[in-house]
Amino acid sequence: MSVTLPRVSELFDLLHDGEIVASANAYAGLQSCGLVWCDAVIERVVITESGLRVAGTLPNDAESVAGLLACLPELRTAWMRIVAARLKEAGQRRDVGELCNAIETLGAASGRVRERLPHASLESTEFNNIEVELFGSGAEQPVNYPKLLRVLGQTAVVVERAGESVGKQLELKPVDPLEPKATWCAGRVLQMPKITSPSLPAWTAPYPQPPSPEYRGEGGQDYDRFRQAGSLSHVLDGGCGGLGDAEQLADDNDSKALMRWVLCRPWIMLLAQIVFTQEAWLAEQISGQLSLELSDDQLGNPYEPKRIDVVVVRVDGAEVLCGSLSELVFRVLQRLQVALVARPEDVARLDESLAPVVRRLLERKVWRFDPRGVGGGRPGYTIDDDFSTSCYRAFGSKHFYRAGSILTAAIRSAAEQWAADRQNKSGGFAGSTTLAFSGDRA
Repeated sequence: MSVTLPRVSELFDLLHDGEIVASANAYAGLQSCGLVWCDAVIERVVITESGLRVAGTLPNDAESVAGLLACLPELRTAWMRIVAARLKEAGQRRDVGELCNAIETLGAASGRVRERLPHASLESTEFNNIEVELFGSGAEQPVNYPKLLRVLGQTAVVVERAGESVGKQLELKPVDPLEPKATWCAGRVLQMPKITSPSLPAWTAPYPQPPSPEYRGEGGQDYDRFRQAGSLSHVLDGGCGGLGDAEQLADDNDSKALMRWVLCRPWIMLLAQIVFTQEAWLAEQISGQLSLELSDDQLGNPYEPKRIDVVVVRVDGAEVLCGSLSELVFRVLQRLQVALVARPEDVARLDESLAPVVRRLLERKVWRFDPRGVGGGRPGYTIDDDFSTSCYRAFGSKHFYRAGSILTAAIRSAAEQWAADRQNKSGGFAGSTTLAFSGDRA
């Protein structure tokens, strides 16, 4: 009986976009390991935080895809047979150094490979086509031996704990921009920011089919039409472009249209919520504040800075320079249990990736650059006055302020905890003024 396996091209797309249209049958094995989530009805496959973590432990996209496939018993058994044969050869040569290095790379998988020694063989596998797509040649070729060691080693724990996985229990609803509490839920994944969305056709908006009444209009939208068009999304899109035709309402005034754009673009929504939280926090007057500041080396380009510093003033008056905007974003996403669809090296450059998003926020007057700074501090960013007002009007109050409180709370708690951690690490104490530097700032 032949087994249906995921297609290599689909897996590359899955790691890049976080979501693909595919039959759930081929991904049942990966779902049992908690690496993907599947919706069999609308044929959607979504990468999970565990899947992204496994992919991120391997050095490139090809090995990341191989790592996912190595969690499937058919390929894992075949590749272990080849690795066992290579180890057997090293043992016959009494090459202790190679054996030690191989066992170290295999880690928790070394015991399972040892069990395959009676079946060790360098014969080609029945998955040669997959291997050529990934490695350029069959897995039995010597050049692929180190790759097999890595993919088997890095996936060992996932495979051994497959029975404990919660991947099958994860339930994701389609993204609805007007329902932030359901949209920013645990298990969701977020694409890296991009001003355009090249993975989608030019005419397709990321979320043209949210089920909220405001989008349906009189008579309602045709759910099946959007589902068949492949437009339904379970992933938080990284695009920051304007609204598509299916996302707009003709009777929106300028204020409401801007708020709708903010709600429909996850990165815009997240960064808008940060300055909204900043304003609300400052208004309390007795419990500290959050500032988004520019160091001297960034003042030359305040409309597209490569780094924004996050400063938190605690209740005791201690001023703590916590780190960069990207670090705050990471902490907020961790509290929400939302993962970034990105390789580690791309995540490390998030501050640079946020620069054009900041420009878009300033152009659309969601953020405002203040050369005087909050409370007389360094130059930095605050919420635009008109946008702030929109947050409390009917549409903004319902969807951004109240429904978006899940983001507001995560931002506030993440910033407070971060400042406390930084102050404790630097040896600050109540009543002091402490600057805890995470990097150089002129």
